[in-house]
Amino acid sequence: MNAIDMIAAAVPVGEFRALPCPPHNGICAITGNAGPCIPRKHLLTKSFTNHDLLAAPSSPDVGVAAFRALRYNPERMSSWLCTGESFRKLRRVEVRPLVLAGVEADVWAGYITTSYHKHGSLRTPVNHGSRAVWLFEMRLVDCTDRERVNAWYDVMNEALHNGIGRMTIESLSPPPGVLKAIGLARWQEFYAWAQPKHRSALYALLTYLMPSQEEMECEP
Repeated sequence: MNAIDMIAAAVPVGEFRALPCPPHNGICAITGNAGPCIPRKHLLTKSFTNHDLLAAPSSPDVGVAAFRALRYNPERMSSWLCTGESFRKLRRVEVRPLVLAGVEADVWAGYITTSYHKHGSLRTPVNHGSRAVWLFEMRLVDCTDRERVNAWYDVMNEALHNGIGRMTIESLSPPPGVLKAIGLARWQEFYAWAQPKHRSALYALLTYLMPSQEEMECEP
């Protein structure tokens, strides 16, 4: 099972784009699966650049499941969570608890995007049991160790509420005004903690998941 097949299984057929021609038996160039296919020209155009991800690059066909999943707009136009039985588009505020508290499903795949133009299902791994690996843009983020994930988030969230803005948390380059507002000692303490971590995929994801100014203004 892969994320493409999971999306094709989860979304009602009526929500997918109609097939451009009757299917025939073949090998899917994308997944390598045998089954109903259509000519690959209907999906893999000249603008497709991820040829390194094809399981059967010499095949002239793509599977019906791959065509449906990759032509399904929410697959590339939103963050999403798919269990094979359901497909759910996600906003950032909905992603946060899923990363911090975990996904309640035995099998699932999750993609988090800010750019909304990549086919996440080509790279998104399928998780089983306690494993929790998300695709964030094109980076795999292992969130299996929930204790570590929440510990990092708590430190970063506290820094945000103490006046160290999201951009500064991301870059670790505070403007003079930020240093003056928070104090050098507080900044040095956060910098010492963050510096070994800030280039990691987990740090990047948690920075994205920090609450917005609007959310913080609504906090009790």
